[in-house]
Amino acid sequence: MAFTTSMIKRTKREKLLALTGALAVKIARAKGDPLYEKMIKFKRAYKMLKRQIITKYKSKAYLAARRIALK
Repeated sequence: MAFTTSMIKRTKREKLLALTGALAVKIARAKGDPLYEKMIKFKRAYKMLKRQIITKYKSKAYLAARRIALK
């Protein structure tokens, strides 16, 4: 992962904060920090629940998105 590239235009301060956060997570992962493990556990749960919601409401969301996009 390139820590210095982004699709979003950021100020120098925002870049520094983003880089600090990314490196903090990288260091925690390398050290096997329990907080990192907890973060990943809930991240996986979030993604799983989001997939279930998308599956449940996919057709309604698609119709709403088409209505908005075609205005």
